[in-house]
Amino acid sequence: MENNRAPRGLVVDLITPLKHGAIDGKGLERLLEQVIPHAQALLLASPRHGEGESMGLAMRRELLKKIGETLNGRPISLFVWISGNTEAQTRENILALQEDFEAGRHFWVDTPLAYHSNRGLSDYYRELQGMVKAPLILHNDPNCVHATRAFKRRNIRTAVLKELVQIEGIAGLIFSGSLERAHHYQRACRGRQDFRIYDGDEKRFLEHPSMGGVVSVGANLAPGAWEMITQSSIQLHAHRENYPDRLQQIWESGDYLKNMVALYGRTPTAMIKTILSDMNIIETPEMLQSAEIEADGVKALKTLMDDFD
Repeated sequence: MENNRAPRGLVVDLITPLKHGAIDGKGLERLLEQVIPHAQALLLASPRHGEGESMGLAMRRELLKKIGETLNGRPISLFVWISGNTEAQTRENILALQEDFEAGRHFWVDTPLAYHSNRGLSDYYRELQGMVKAPLILHNDPNCVHATRAFKRRNIRTAVLKELVQIEGIAGLIFSGSLERAHHYQRACRGRQDFRIYDGDEKRFLEHPSMGGVVSVGANLAPGAWEMITQSSIQLHAHRENYPDRLQQIWESGDYLKNMVALYGRTPTAMIKTILSDMNIIETPEMLQSAEIEADGVKALKTLMDDFD
């Protein structure tokens, strides 16, 4: 397995352009052209914003094929969500996707508590190392754990994470949850200097940035602003020229993004797809699972974007 170090910075949680129930190749190409210059990585088929929870294996394979054709060797890290409903389905997903995706800098993203308990999780990943050909990124998001039993945990236990960090093939963690838990996780990972923790909560990153970076669905709409605020927050670049002007730009971008996150609220994927369609970047706002959005919210978000530009 190629031992790649996960990048720091902006990870765009790419929405999945659809047309007539299939991947919208032209829309995907235009969307990639918009976001790639500003991103260190793309998260593909994520469980919520990439609609991975509703996406079968055939569509995941189609998405990766079209992504590969569009990128054509351009250097950017790809995070690919591979979780199934069971261990067996997850293994099947990995084996199938690896057939299509041998080359390039990519990472498999797995939400283990969607199909596995904390008990025995370290042993499970040690066994998995024998079949995966790319590093793994853990994904901790309580909203993606659909518990069938009242006592099922929705978060990776801190003690378990401390064990998982010792597995060389696990390169990082995308985290959503409480700020207190975030602090516990940071302490649990101190032994691995190359281990990345990405914030899966845009709002919290804008207030308390993690040093690995952020996974942002809003970057589908405003990749330049998200790049600026991410690089400034994790100090990827030191900007010494025109320093007061740079601070003003960062402040304005941060305020803009906070307002944007507040506006797309509970239905970010549907709202973002609607606006991208209106901008003629993707052809339709089609989704695998329908979601109602408020026309006033879309209008307010468009106005915010126009005023910022």
